[in-house]
Amino acid sequence: RIYTLGLLFLILYNVCTGIFTAFGDSKTPLYFLIGSSIGNILLDIWFVAGLHLGVAGAAWATFLAQGVSCLLAAATLWKRLKNMAGAEKAAMFDWGLFKQIAAIAVPSILQQSVLSVGNLFVQIIVNRYGSAVIAGYSAAIKLNTFAITSFMSLGSCLSSYTAQNLGAGRSERIRPGVQEGGRLQNQTASVPFVVLYFVFSRQIMGLFLDSGSEEAIHAGVMFLKIVSPLYFMISVKLMTDGILRGSGAMVYFVLATIPDLILRILFAYLLTPRFGSTGIWMAWPFGWTAATVFTMIFYRKIVPASKKESIAGMD
Repeated sequence: RIYTLGLLFLILYNVCTGIFTAFGDSKTPLYFLIGSSIGNILLDIWFVAGLHLGVAGAAWATFLAQGVSCLLAAATLWKRLKNMAGAEKAAMFDWGLFKQIAAIAVPSILQQSVLSVGNLFVQIIVNRYGSAVIAGYSAAIKLNTFAITSFMSLGSCLSSYTAQNLGAGRSERIRPGVQEGGRLQNQTASVPFVVLYFVFSRQIMGLFLDSGSEEAIHAGVMFLKIVSPLYFMISVKLMTDGILRGSGAMVYFVLATIPDLILRILFAYLLTPRFGSTGIWMAWPFGWTAATVFTMIFYRKIVPASKKESIAGMD
C-alpha cells in the first residue's frame, strides 16, 4: 500500500526520462536514477536497521527516494523546456496531441500487459513445484529481467531514432541505424550476459541462494542455461520492436507479442508432464522464436515502404 502511493512519482519520472531520451540526453535521467538508488539504500538502512520500521520502513524508503528523484527530474526538464519555448504560449491541454500520444501509449501499455498476464500464468505453473523451484525461478527471472531491460533500452533509443528521422524526412537512415544497433546489441550487450548466465550460472545463483538450497539452485541454473543463449535473438526482436513503435506501426508492435504469450504457456503445459519444472523453461524458446519471426516480418514489411511514404501511414 505504501509503495502504491509512490506510483505517481514513478510514472512522472518515466515520462521525464522519455522526453530526455527524445532530446538525445540519456545521461541526465541516469544521474537521477543513480541518486535515487543510493538514497534508497541509505534510507533502507536508516528506517529498517536504525528505526526498526520493518517492511513499512523499506516501502517508505522507496517512496521518498523515488519522490525526490522524480521532482528533481521534473524541475530540470521544466527549466530546459522553458528555455526552448517559442513566442506563443502552449495550451494547458491539447486534444490533438493527447490523441497522438495515446495512439502510441495505449498499445504499448497493452503489449506490456500481455507480457505480464503471460508471466502470471507461468508463475501459476511454477507454483505447483513447491517452494524450492519458486525460489530458484524468482532469482533467475530477476537476472533475466536485468538482461532484457538492457536490451529494451537500446530498443527505446532506436524508437526515438526512428521517429526523429521520419519527422525529418530521412527514412532512408532507418535501416543503417538498425544494422548499427544490431551490432551494438549483440557485441556489447548480449555477449556478456550469455557468458555470465550460461557459463557461470551456478556461481551467480549462489549470490541469491545458500548452498543448502540445491533444488532451488538447480532450477535457476536450468532456467539460465536454457534461456540465455536466446539473448542473441531476443535482443534483435526487442530492438526491432523499437523501430515498429517509433514508426507508429502499433498494430504490428502488439501482434508481434501475442505469439510469445500463447506459445510459452501452451508448451509449458505440454512439456511439464514429461520434464517437470524444466519443461517450463523449455517453453521460452518457442515463444521467443515465434515473436522474433513475426517482428522481423513486420519490420521488413514497413521499412522498405518508408522511402516512398511515411511509415506511420502504413498502419
